[in-house]
Amino acid sequence: MVNPPHIGAVIQVRLGSERLPNKALLPLPFGGGPALLDHVIIRALESKLITSVVVATTDTSKDNAIAIFCQAKGITCYRGSEENVLDRFYQAARQKELDVVVRLTGDNPCIVPAILDKAITTHISQQNDYTRTEGLPLGTNLEIMAFAALEQAHEHATETFEHEHVTPYLYSSKQDFKVAKLDYSNEVNMQLQNVRLTVDYPSDFAMLSLLLEKVNDLEKSFSFQAMEEVLQKYPWLPEINSSNSQKKVYFSEEVELADAKSLLMRYGMEKAATVIENYKTHES
Repeated sequence: MVNPPHIGAVIQVRLGSERLPNKALLPLPFGGGPALLDHVIIRALESKLITSVVVATTDTSKDNAIAIFCQAKGITCYRGSEENVLDRFYQAARQKELDVVVRLTGDNPCIVPAILDKAITTHISQQNDYTRTEGLPLGTNLEIMAFAALEQAHEHATETFEHEHVTPYLYSSKQDFKVAKLDYSNEVNMQLQNVRLTVDYPSDFAMLSLLLEKVNDLEKSFSFQAMEEVLQKYPWLPEINSSNSQKKVYFSEEVELADAKSLLMRYGMEKAATVIENYKTHES
């Protein structure tokens, strides 16, 4: 009889945010709710498939508060390199002896447990090495990976950006990993699909405080449907943080230039897009 895989969530978190310091430990809602990080842990533990949760933070003194928080909550905390995030993440998963690893981050409190289980089930049934969801609101998409694939990434990654982030080596398929993208855009309505459900700015925190307070008032299990019900009643809520921009990480100049050209074309700035194209041609 084959033992079921040990499925766990590794939550990346640190307190060194410039725009919103110590955000992971701020009460959410701000009237006295659980800490932001607590929400991520709670959502993970509400999964029917995840049996282990480990918080992966840095070994710098500024993140001592994260370790103290985890100790008080009885949550495993792994502390590792601030710069080599891949190593920190890998060591946390290795410490828990995970077979399937779900990557979560401490600034995304609105992960939906039902979507977690749906994505994990697909990842396992398809025998994927790396799976990520798409089409969900910002801050609610997921990444799932086989520990064996994560171990290969840890052993063979050579580029700096591959160590500064966890998954680039996996989804670039350097070792012919089986990679899958799951489109879950049909899980949410259009009103919610474009809402920021991540915490980078004070206004993100304010919006989510109000949203989660109203969701709690419904006394329903945490779901996209519950959030949609709140937004139907308070359609102005997303305006609180709608002007915030999400920092995008580019792993090559070619990809960044292509994205810039696409954006310029979208807004009718063809001449500027041509300059971008000429720059690429000149450089090559």
